[in-house]
Amino acid sequence: IKRRDLLHHPKSSPQTLAAAGNVYLQQESYSTALDFYEKARDEEGIRKIKQVAMQNGDSFLLARLERYDAKLVTQADWEKAAAAAEKRGSPSMAACARKKIAPVPEAAVPGETPIEEAAAKDT
Repeated sequence: IKRRDLLHHPKSSPQTLAAAGNVYLQQESYSTALDFYEKARDEEGIRKIKQVAMQNGDSFLLARLERYDAKLVTQADWEKAAAAAEKRGSPSMAACARKKIAPVPEAAVPGETPIEEAAAKDT
């Protein structure tokens, strides 16, 4: 309850929030630390979380960072995170990261027939 109150209290200063984020970072409670860094808009703290996420191949944290600011996580970051997750023996985290780097299939336009199918119908 204290954590929630501190995080959402309108009078919590960015410095207080960042300091709380640092405490949670030291305790390896990375998601909670990120909550505080985001609220404080603490770029240094957010960079620390990204570094941890990249080292651990933590696709959950990277996805949160990407939701916070899409510019924070690149395709190369997802590739590195997938490799780190594989190395650490976390196949589910690696799979999540790989989903982010997989090419997005082009959506078919309704009513259009692929060229191969159209050619087969003509013969």
